[in-house]
Amino acid sequence: MTLPRRIAVSSIAIISLSAFFFLRGCYDNPPVIEKEELLMGTIVQIKVPVGVNGNAKKVGEAIDRTFAEIARVESIFSVYDPASEISRINRLEKGETLKISAEASYLIDKAMEYSVKTGGAFDITVKPLIDIWARAKAHGIVPSDEYIKYAMEKVGRSGFVLDRTGLTISFEKDGMALDLGGVAKGYAVDRAVETLKDNGIKDAIVNSGGDMYCLGARSKRQLWSVGIRHPRDSGSIFLELELRNKAIDTSGDYEKYYILDGKRYSHIIDPRSGRPAGDKVVSASVIADNAMTADMLATTLCILGRDGLSIISKIGGSDAVVISKEDNGFITGMTAGFMERYSVKEKIKL
Repeated sequence: MTLPRRIAVSSIAIISLSAFFFLRGCYDNPPVIEKEELLMGTIVQIKVPVGVNGNAKKVGEAIDRTFAEIARVESIFSVYDPASEISRINRLEKGETLKISAEASYLIDKAMEYSVKTGGAFDITVKPLIDIWARAKAHGIVPSDEYIKYAMEKVGRSGFVLDRTGLTISFEKDGMALDLGGVAKGYAVDRAVETLKDNGIKDAIVNSGGDMYCLGARSKRQLWSVGIRHPRDSGSIFLELELRNKAIDTSGDYEKYYILDGKRYSHIIDPRSGRPAGDKVVSASVIADNAMTADMLATTLCILGRDGLSIISKIGGSDAVVISKEDNGFITGMTAGFMERYSVKEKIKL
């Protein structure tokens, strides 16, 4: 891919806790309506070109309706809201049964499906472990092996029962809890895209803290151009690629991490070991047909590293690039055909 021979007038850095993307526009492209709100614990940005998508008033109203839809999804799946549906689920005691919405059942079922596909690397029952490591971060003390073992007894998809027909859920172990952080944000982006389309929008960018969907194109002559940030240089782009009707999600160790006893820890917990993901993966990006899938698989890659590329290829329908830290520097791995399927320009050698 070669960069267009036009003068760039905007280079917008979208900064999140998990990913950095750069979107580029040009003089001869239609003007863009851009709005952002704080939702789901991050800045959500929506960009829509006017013209083919309607006038500024129509576009603005469509974006407002889309933000309302994201807020609705947040009200269901936020573990920080005691009134949310996921919080009500997490208050269940062993043997209790709760009637849940079809939407919650769908999301939990999809997460369980990918838990199986990833060999347990992705697991929404990891919340007891997330909680003990959050307390460890707050108090500056690494959890003991016994404490981790105790929390792991509450983790595992076999510990709860989801009735997809009757729309109920129950826990078979005391202290179980679900965390949909690795899937709900992607799902919210997908719902945002559907809302935009329902309101006549054909071209848009939705970015929720790094979970991004590129709908349509920037203009008749230009696709959406997305850059994956260099994991150790916030001002540089590692890869630049063009996308249409695709989601991309990047997770990494360069923003959400903490230090305990002089050691750097990832915010992503490996449910198989009970400990934060290893420090070899510094960045993992997944391109998929929907943001929910990209969200789950990017988290998986942070845990499995380059070994996860074969799992993504086996699942099918997605592509990925992972940057790993080795003794002699960084190593980049990609799914087979990545460079052929996308217009990619490698900006910086690692």
